Amino acid sequence: MQVLPWFTATYTTLVSRYLEKKLHHGLLLTGPKGIGKNQLALGLSHTLLCKHPSVEGPCGQCQSCHLRLAGNHPDFHILESEKQLGVDKIREGIAKLSGTAQMGGNKVLLIPRADTMTEAAANALLKTLEEPTNNTFLLLITDSINKIMPTILSRCERQILTLPSVSDSLNYLSAKGVEDASEALLAAYGYAPLRVEEALSGEEDISYRGFSDGMQALLAGDAKMQVQTLANKWQDNAQQVALWCQQMAHDEYIKRQQGTDYSRYLACVEAVKTLQHAGVNKSMVLFGLLKQFQR
Repeated sequence: MQVLPWFTATYTTLVSRYLEKKLHHGLLLTGPKGIGKNQLALGLSHTLLCKHPSVEGPCGQCQSCHLRLAGNHPDFHILESEKQLGVDKIREGIAKLSGTAQMGGNKVLLIPRADTMTEAAANALLKTLEEPTNNTFLLLITDSINKIMPTILSRCERQILTLPSVSDSLNYLSAKGVEDASEALLAAYGYAPLRVEEALSGEEDISYRGFSDGMQALLAGDAKMQVQTLANKWQDNAQQVALWCQQMAHDEYIKRQQGTDYSRYLACVEAVKTLQHAGVNKSMVLFGLLKQFQR
């Protein structure tokens, strides 16, 4: 697992601490979505499982590395759930940590979306965090640290991860073959390069490119791109569209500050709030918002 360039220093520091036997057994990696927290956690996990690790990472040659590369290391466990992570799943993971490591080294439990743990699940994990078995490491990941129970937070060492620089993100996207990567495209996805990559791979329902093309057609007065057509087309992603409209209105205001009507930006803020309520007619909210841009 290649560590992303903006996390190289963090990774090296964590591995160095491990080699010096100073790494905390419970790590919580927190930061914005789409910056590569999972990749960092996997890279660290691979090093923790390796029989002959160095500051550069796992050796890639030992039996433990071969098992990990094959995807069936007996001492590496990932706990995931589509929605909430329940107590039964946590207990199942804890049970796997209770015995001796089958490979005679470390045992690693990775929880990619720790904020989805139910209260009962979090409480079940507490004892293991308080009294871990020998050679056991728990790696928790979250985009929303405010959703993690205080008792869990108090027993983990937090690694607060920040957004990469614009230049690092653009270099990364360029290396991935995104030829038209720009700061505007990054901004549309919260300056998180992996969110951009995911969107451009077609895995998201709506992309910023699609939004941008639609808005340009609307502003150009394209008869085929009527407001209602766009509102209906985008209603399933109304919250994201409203946020992009807000960003667009903000950038426009900053660019032309003098003589620019601020009401368009305020309408976006109001739409974002309205769309948070369940049962709201999303198409109608978007229709009203897009009308602001057509004027």
